[in-house]
Amino acid sequence: YKRQLIDRFMKTAWLIQSETNIHVGNENTSSVGLIDKEIQRDALTQIPCINASSLKGAMNEYATVKAGLEDKDRIAIFGVDKTGKKSDTQKGGCIFFDAHLLLLPVQDDKNLYKLVTSKETIEQYLNLLKMVGISVGYNDFINKLKHDYNRFDGEEGDKNSIISIAKFNELCSNDELPIIARNNLTGNGNLWYEQCLPQKTVFGTIIDIPESVRVVLKEKTDSSQKSESVECIVSNVPQLMTNTFNDKIVQIGANATIGYGYCKFIKIYEKEDRL
Repeated sequence: YKRQLIDRFMKTAWLIQSETNIHVGNENTSSVGLIDKEIQRDALTQIPCINASSLKGAMNEYATVKAGLEDKDRIAIFGVDKTGKKSDTQKGGCIFFDAHLLLLPVQDDKNLYKLVTSKETIEQYLNLLKMVGISVGYNDFINKLKHDYNRFDGEEGDKNSIISIAKFNELCSNDELPIIARNNLTGNGNLWYEQCLPQKTVFGTIIDIPESVRVVLKEKTDSSQKSESVECIVSNVPQLMTNTFNDKIVQIGANATIGYGYCKFIKIYEKEDRL
């Protein structure tokens, strides 16, 4: 497999807003308490997140089933899975990062709900943006969130949207996040208890997108089912990503058939980076 030497990347930042409850399960942990299926969490902070592999898989599924991308375009972005043959393995051109929790909806006395965060949570995401070359000031980002989300007032204090990190961690704990009882089909008792994040939760993520990628396609050459490798170059991949995902609804995580995990992708920043 050969891939074109990339000399230009587009660094992009995205918000992911869950329009329904979302459960992206942590398969690496087993709980001995009430919760049978926990959500994914950041290994350091233990704040909920969506691991890059889960995010990439959901976006790949959407690109294949819903968006109907051509094979060459999908492979340029995501690559192809291993099939046991080294020649059938291709790396995608894009680099996906974890999606970090930015805004958490909580019940509010005056309104149906409000969105809360902590200064440390926002700064962690802004530091990641800076790492890839996107510099955004803290106040500018808070003002953008305030403009985009009317349930976020941008004010500090436990009665406002920007609360202490201790309070935010408490709201993200197993004691505070929703736990849903999932019943079996016959209705004879509860089958399991599942943790989820509520609708309107907002994550932030980063995707590095190359300008162009060389991919190899397997094409059949005759009726004997033999195939040969055909190379092609997929250009303008950043625009392809924008057209495919910006302002689109992508299902992430488990329980798609009962309406979980439907999330809106919104591109908020981009910056060109030449190697």
